[in-house]
Amino acid sequence: MMLKFTNASGEFMGNPLYLNSEWIVSIYEQPTDGGSLMTVIYGGPTAITWHIEESLTEAVKIFNGANK
Repeated sequence: MMLKFTNASGEFMGNPLYLNSEWIVSIYEQPTDGGSLMTVIYGGPTAITWHIEESLTEAVKIFNGANK
């Protein structure tokens, strides 16, 4: 199932980001240089990361809702 998030990376910021739920390995937060937190999704066929605008709580709800 494809899950919709909001891209938070550079020139793609604010655009929809659709990820295959079967390829998500982890969802976590990491600190930014400014001291705030950024939500990151890790996975994919080549083990890459995506930065998203949704909070960790929102991202986990989206993921759990798709995998019921």
